[in-house]
Amino acid sequence: MSKQEPDGRTTYRRRKRSQMHAEAEAEVSQHAEIADHPMVEGGRPELVVDDAELVGLAQAIRESGSFAYDTEFIGEETFLPRICLVQVACVGRLALVDPLQVSDLGPIFELVADPEIETLVHDGAQDLEPVRRLLGKEPQGIVDTQVCAGFLDMPWPSSLAKTVERFAAHGLSKGHTFTDWDARPLTDRQVRYAADDVRFLPLVWSRMRAMLDENGRLEWALQECEESRRRHVGGFDPEKQMRKISRGSRLKARATTVLREIVELRHELAREQDLPHRVTMSDESVAEIARIQPQDAEGLQRCRHLGRRNTSEFAERIIAAVKQGIDGPLQSLEHLRSRDENAEERMRIDAIWSALSLRCLADGIAPNLLTSRASLARWYLDGCDGKSPEPLFTPDTWRWNAAGSWLEAFLDGKASLDLRWDDGRLHRADDGLPG
Repeated sequence: MSKQEPDGRTTYRRRKRSQMHAEAEAEVSQHAEIADHPMVEGGRPELVVDDAELVGLAQAIRESGSFAYDTEFIGEETFLPRICLVQVACVGRLALVDPLQVSDLGPIFELVADPEIETLVHDGAQDLEPVRRLLGKEPQGIVDTQVCAGFLDMPWPSSLAKTVERFAAHGLSKGHTFTDWDARPLTDRQVRYAADDVRFLPLVWSRMRAMLDENGRLEWALQECEESRRRHVGGFDPEKQMRKISRGSRLKARATTVLREIVELRHELAREQDLPHRVTMSDESVAEIARIQPQDAEGLQRCRHLGRRNTSEFAERIIAAVKQGIDGPLQSLEHLRSRDENAEERMRIDAIWSALSLRCLADGIAPNLLTSRASLARWYLDGCDGKSPEPLFTPDTWRWNAAGSWLEAFLDGKASLDLRWDDGRLHRADDGLPG
């Protein structure tokens, strides 16, 4: 049963989920035949519904030393996403673990946290979070095939479907991305969709690894998998939410301070009610409170889309948070952009970004995996303003080896970019520099 807020937002998303579930079930489609391969389990997955079965499965995975891991969850109804299914695959086993019947997912999470076990994921940040929260341990031995694809002439980020098509020559079926994962029994299509999320990853990684090893990118890819895992460590980040709510606009110091207080209060209210942040109080409402800065119930009523519960039951706490922001010490918000670019600066930044992107593409590396134009612009503008900018690429990292040392020499006029088009893609001539 889904929780229901007065504004109906949670109920609406549940209805939408159920509608998309029904549409996926009614759609006439054919699943591509699974080619026979020793690294791909082609049959129907086993459904693990009790703790003893899970312990046995975990032991088999441990003996294999490597497995694919994914989760299906519903995140729009509770403060923390509710895990509804765990999918795993290794050579010889393909299984769906049912958290609605298995009382303890610890045996699987322990594998994810074991540095001796290789855990394969695709865009796995959200799937790894429960391991940290429920075990208090950090995931180890993580290989993210989305990251690795960015070193193998694929865009960043690439979907699982595109990655499986490229490295396993199989077309995944669409349909149950947004579905009633907590409904039981699972339909045949749900089972197939969930199993396919992990079924092909052992083969995909085997082929990726061979290609990365051959072109000298394996160490770089594994370094980025580790860096990506570390970037997603951490819980509630008020500044990230503040930047999203302000949409990059530079707020006055007092409005920024009030915004921080309301963002932190929303987090408390969401946890207390076991609701997502956006259901507890929308981003638009938070921005409105920071702008109006109401100091009494009448002022609070002027804030749009706030909802009856917030304007009645939580009115005093919201007003107190506003006053704390008004009376407290000013707090700034670090923006991702130093300042606006003028026309000449934009032209030069575009030129540098184009050269860097072309070199990456010629090397088969997705430019956005290396850095972003926004980061490049911030670094360039800080230098123009006489600041001491943080290095764009830290020495002795894969980014420095892949492009940082070349870019430094290029901007000093000591390196060039010689490109040619061959066999449908860019290639570059040897520029005399490593990497």
